[in-house]
Amino acid sequence: MESYRLSSRVVENEKEFLIQTANDVKLGVIRASLFVNGELLDSSVVPHSEEIGEAEILELVKTAHSEKKSELEYLLKSFTEVVETDRPEQMYYLGTALFCKRMYSEAQQLFRTAVKLRHDYHEAYFFLAQTNMALHQVDEAINAAGKAIELKPEYADYRNILGEAYLEAESCKRAVIEFEEAIKKNVYYADAYFNLAITYILNAIKKEDFALFSDLSAKCLDLLGKAVLIYPDYQTPAYHEAAAALSGGDLKRALVLFRSVRDDNKDKRRQAKSSYFNRFLLYTEWISENNIADRIAQLERDIDRNPDYVDLYHELGVCHLQRAKFSWQKGQYYFEKALSINKNLEKARRALDLSKEQFLKLSDTVADVSEKNSH
Repeated sequence: MESYRLSSRVVENEKEFLIQTANDVKLGVIRASLFVNGELLDSSVVPHSEEIGEAEILELVKTAHSEKKSELEYLLKSFTEVVETDRPEQMYYLGTALFCKRMYSEAQQLFRTAVKLRHDYHEAYFFLAQTNMALHQVDEAINAAGKAIELKPEYADYRNILGEAYLEAESCKRAVIEFEEAIKKNVYYADAYFNLAITYILNAIKKEDFALFSDLSAKCLDLLGKAVLIYPDYQTPAYHEAAAALSGGDLKRALVLFRSVRDDNKDKRRQAKSSYFNRFLLYTEWISENNIADRIAQLERDIDRNPDYVDLYHELGVCHLQRAKFSWQKGQYYFEKALSINKNLEKARRALDLSKEQFLKLSDTVADVSEKNSH
């Protein structure tokens, strides 16, 4: 089978973006990748049947490439437009989309502006903290996470990100406090257990707080065991290698490997959270039923981790209303299908007319609720 490759360049604000799309003959997939100044930002992989022909493969490559390029151009255009507005909600939603695409400097600019416009915007402070961490701006991450906690001290995720910032600053004692608080607020918080174990190991290496030294190996393995019980994806070959190093007393190697396992899983989840991009699309013509389904699934997982996070329930309600629009349109499609077979079927005619009339009201309601989401 022939291998096809397409490349496109987009230059914006002194940055050169490169989109490369190709079919992998051995794996049977189409891979569309986005680079900026030579660094891989994002990659989409679409499998295909082994039975399709060369012409269909080429068409799939062209389609995947076009979609990746259009998505980038849309995000860049949206950034240019949104950054000039005074609408913090749009900045936040676009910022989360850019964060998930690893376009961190653009996301940081939006989150910073959003919290200037809305001083109580705790969600934006939370994502600003994560973005600062991604940009290795630890002090700024600590400040942003601290502000999020000041606004919503009951949210476990906010405690965890502050703990991660303290951990990055090698302030083990303060990191332990935050991870323990996160666990108190959510006893099923796998990330907090995992981070707490990493903190104990780093503390033993740095010898910051001798009170945390006791039963190091047993304590860490217990925390890690809880983490993998809740989130089995942590159990990679590197995890088992790290656990063996910990048991053998090689703390530095254990620390490097456990951090690698944690960071790899965070990156996988970042990629999976492309639904944050979909959340921004609620305001655009790009939204699809699959986008909505993905976002609903993500929100349900987020609620499991943060059952007291009321804004998540509100957004989930908005998404279900959005999905109702697609179901309504499907109903109209089948009424039209029935009439195409029998144009005299009066009950289908009446149902179609009524559904069209009510659909306008439904659409107006959903648009209004979506627009006011997070206000």
